[in-house]
Amino acid sequence: MSPRLRIWLAALVLALPPLAIASTWLSLAPQLPEVIATHWSGADVADGFSATIPTATWLLVATSAMLVVALVLAAVTIDGRLRAMLLSCLAAVSGMLAGAFIASVGATLQAGSAEDAVLGAWLLVLLAPLALLLVPWFVHPREEDVWAGPAERMPLLLSDATEWRGELGSAVFAWLGVGVLVLGAVIALVAPETGAVALRVLLGVVMAAAGLVLLAMARIRVTIDGDALRVRGALLPVPLRTIATDRIRAVDAAVIEPMHWGGWGYRGLPGQVAIVLRSGPGIVVTTRDGSRFAVTVDGAEEGAAVLAGIVERSRQPRP
Repeated sequence: MSPRLRIWLAALVLALPPLAIASTWLSLAPQLPEVIATHWSGADVADGFSATIPTATWLLVATSAMLVVALVLAAVTIDGRLRAMLLSCLAAVSGMLAGAFIASVGATLQAGSAEDAVLGAWLLVLLAPLALLLVPWFVHPREEDVWAGPAERMPLLLSDATEWRGELGSAVFAWLGVGVLVLGAVIALVAPETGAVALRVLLGVVMAAAGLVLLAMARIRVTIDGDALRVRGALLPVPLRTIATDRIRAVDAAVIEPMHWGGWGYRGLPGQVAIVLRSGPGIVVTTRDGSRFAVTVDGAEEGAAVLAGIVERSRQPRP
């Protein structure tokens, strides 16, 4: 089976939940009451109820939308591991929605009314679709079969320099950071007036922390010397990544495409980590254990040349 066919099959797994919802709805429509049980605090009698048709419609639309997203993911060129992970997560969520509908309908019909519905063994029906999490991951071809090709490498000549520093900023991350900080402050300030002090202060603190992280990413500084490659925030001096020189096996300068590395920002996937602020030149490092790290930075060719020279000299026997 070709890798491309396996990608489409992994995406089409997302068709199972909407089909399950539609077939359950259509086959049991004559027996369904106007209201079904949709929430249990335990495995006993239901304590939450919803109108049948709107609930079924919403769940069908939601799972169908996830199918569309899965088909788009199959069609575009992105990192294979990222695609497999996204398809698996979508499958688990979509499957849970389908399982929730089937369990709600089954428990309601079994009891004769929504008010008397007991979850009981229907809990297994609710949780079983979580197994869909595994299907796209195993159906999707391995990374070496679907990788769209290495990033476009740039000519790299070893440098005799022993130190280098470069920076790169992103206005988008800066504005997002400021916006999230302001929103967090507003939420925390209005908390005493609403009475929900603890919850709103906690939310404000979380948003403030997220804003600071975004500001740390708004401008980064990459430094290279004989000891390590270091990436830190330039606006906020937060260490983001450090790789010791003796751990580095290979160095490249390459054109970084965000979607090949998981998107923009600080991205982590199995076997690779990237700090990506824009599409363009970056330094790509392969460590001795085979993992990769990429960072976009101005003057990436020069920085990579310096780091490659340091690594090469560290391997030469000392007199």
